Amino acid sequence: MTPDDVLRVVREAVATVLELDPAAVDRTTRFRADLAADSLALVEIVEIVEETLAPLARPGFHIDDEDLDALSTVGEAVDYAMARL
Repeated sequence: MTPDDVLRVVREAVATVLELDPAAVDRTTRFRADLAADSLALVEIVEIVEETLAPLARPGFHIDDEDLDALSTVGEAVDYAMARL
Protein backbone atom coordinates (compact mmCIF):
# COMPACT_ATOMS: atom_id res chain seq x y z
CA MET A 1 0.00 0.00 0.00
CA THR A 2 1.42 3.36 -1.04
CA PRO A 3 0.74 6.83 0.37
CA ASP A 4 -1.30 7.56 -2.76
CA ASP A 5 -3.46 4.49 -2.03
CA VAL A 6 -4.06 5.68 1.53
CA LEU A 7 -4.79 9.19 0.26
CA ARG A 8 -7.48 7.74 -2.01
CA VAL A 9 -9.04 5.93 0.95
CA VAL A 10 -9.02 9.04 3.14
CA ARG A 11 -10.27 11.22 0.27
CA GLU A 12 -13.17 8.87 -0.43
CA ALA A 13 -14.07 8.67 3.27
CA VAL A 14 -14.07 12.47 3.56
CA ALA A 15 -16.14 12.80 0.39
CA THR A 16 -18.67 10.24 1.60
CA VAL A 17 -19.15 11.69 5.07
CA LEU A 18 -19.11 15.36 4.07
CA GLU A 19 -20.85 14.84 0.71
CA LEU A 20 -18.06 16.44 -1.31
CA ASP A 21 -16.38 15.81 -4.63
CA PRO A 22 -13.29 13.70 -3.79
CA ALA A 23 -11.28 15.82 -6.23
CA ALA A 24 -11.75 18.77 -3.88
CA VAL A 25 -9.69 17.00 -1.19
CA ASP A 26 -5.88 16.82 -1.28
CA ARG A 27 -3.04 16.39 1.22
CA THR A 28 -3.15 20.05 2.26
CA THR A 29 -6.89 20.12 2.93
CA ARG A 30 -7.56 20.94 6.59
CA PHE A 31 -10.35 18.98 8.24
CA ARG A 32 -11.73 21.74 10.41
CA ALA A 33 -10.67 24.97 8.67
CA ASP A 34 -11.28 23.95 5.04
CA LEU A 35 -13.96 21.29 5.39
CA ALA A 36 -15.70 22.47 8.58
CA ALA A 37 -15.66 18.86 9.78
CA ASP A 38 -16.92 18.51 13.33
CA SER A 39 -15.91 15.80 15.79
CA LEU A 40 -18.73 13.48 14.77
CA ALA A 41 -17.80 13.75 11.09
CA LEU A 42 -14.16 13.01 11.92
CA VAL A 43 -15.14 9.90 13.86
CA GLU A 44 -17.22 8.70 10.91
CA ILE A 45 -14.30 9.34 8.54
CA VAL A 46 -11.96 7.39 10.83
CA GLU A 47 -14.37 4.46 11.00
CA ILE A 48 -14.47 4.23 7.20
CA VAL A 49 -10.68 4.53 6.92
CA GLU A 50 -10.11 1.89 9.61
CA GLU A 51 -12.59 -0.51 8.02
CA THR A 52 -11.11 -0.05 4.56
CA LEU A 53 -7.46 -0.33 5.61
CA ALA A 54 -7.81 -3.01 8.30
CA PRO A 55 -7.52 -5.98 5.90
CA LEU A 56 -4.27 -4.51 4.57
CA ALA A 57 -2.81 -3.42 7.91
CA ARG A 58 -1.08 -5.03 10.82
CA PRO A 59 -3.44 -6.68 13.32
CA GLY A 60 -5.03 -4.15 15.63
CA PHE A 61 -4.83 -1.22 13.19
CA HIS A 62 -6.65 1.66 14.87
CA ILE A 63 -6.60 5.45 14.85
CA ASP A 64 -6.64 6.60 18.45
CA ASP A 65 -9.12 9.31 19.44
CA GLU A 66 -6.44 11.43 21.09
CA ASP A 67 -4.29 11.18 17.96
CA LEU A 68 -7.26 12.14 15.80
CA ASP A 69 -7.47 15.50 17.55
CA ALA A 70 -3.87 16.24 16.55
CA LEU A 71 -4.40 15.50 12.85
CA SER A 72 -5.28 18.76 11.14
CA THR A 73 -4.75 17.95 7.45
CA VAL A 74 -5.55 15.06 5.15
CA GLY A 75 -1.80 14.63 4.57
CA GLU A 76 -1.17 14.24 8.30
CA ALA A 77 -3.89 11.58 8.42
CA VAL A 78 -2.31 9.74 5.48
CA ASP A 79 1.14 9.84 7.10
CA TYR A 80 -0.33 8.65 10.42
CA ALA A 81 -2.08 5.70 8.74
CA MET A 82 1.01 4.79 6.68
CA ALA A 83 3.12 4.64 9.83
CA ARG A 84 0.72 2.08 11.30
CA LEU A 85 0.08 -0.15 8.29
